[in-house]
Amino acid sequence: MENWFTELHTKDTGISIKVAKPIYTKFSKYQRIDIFQNKTLGRILTLDGLIQLTESDEFIYHEMLVHPSLVVHPTCEEVLVVGGGDGGTAREALKHNQCRIDLVEIDEAVIKACIKFFPTLSLSLSDERVKLFTEDGTKFTKKKKSKYDVIIVDSTDPIGFAKELFRAQFYKSCYSALKENGILVAQSESPILHRGIMKGMYKNLSAIFPTVQFYLVPIPTYPSGLWSFVFCSKKYQPLEFAREVNFTTKYYNLEIHKASFALPNFVKDIFNSD
Repeated sequence: MENWFTELHTKDTGISIKVAKPIYTKFSKYQRIDIFQNKTLGRILTLDGLIQLTESDEFIYHEMLVHPSLVVHPTCEEVLVVGGGDGGTAREALKHNQCRIDLVEIDEAVIKACIKFFPTLSLSLSDERVKLFTEDGTKFTKKKKSKYDVIIVDSTDPIGFAKELFRAQFYKSCYSALKENGILVAQSESPILHRGIMKGMYKNLSAIFPTVQFYLVPIPTYPSGLWSFVFCSKKYQPLEFAREVNFTTKYYNLEIHKASFALPNFVKDIFNSD
């Protein structure tokens, strides 16, 4: 009998992926963790039934979450990653050799599963420049003042405990944890299916940061296939390049960087509507 995984994006749309082989299932304190194999997409990680990454396209997400901020910031050394227990965000940040990374993941079970089953991502977690903290990112951030050059929020969707990572209070804590020229970047959902979430993020973030700009990237296995990130800065603009791209990437380059901030009208309307 064929076994299919289905993730519903709305009541009547979603994505189905044939499970070639189930690999791992665990109910942690916070969520259900599943890993399975697909012939085309490779290994896939889901949390509470929602796709977090596939081996086939994870590089698009992680490269575009990380490099736009680290290329813009001219003196970035201290980076905080909130979430990102799979290690992909840390892997990309380590391509900027001067960076030291504090990675805060609430669910230690995610880290352990990814170390075992996603070695090309999780290898970064054993790097001496990475410090791991298994605790609540919202509480961790509150304790830091003017420490980080860049904060990267690699969160799951705003469901359950992750809702706190989309609230104004968390963004205020991030602002305080950043240095006077700091940058915050976060994943911000689909502009097709999650317009309300994006609008709420824009409202909260623009009340705190002088620069708030969203950018887009295609990610085939995420809801609608079109995903967004948000770049927030105390000082710098997202198209001001301070560093050369002298590291290897599969998706990111400066041309992609520039193009990703050019928003179609229907996305601009999200932020301009009442």
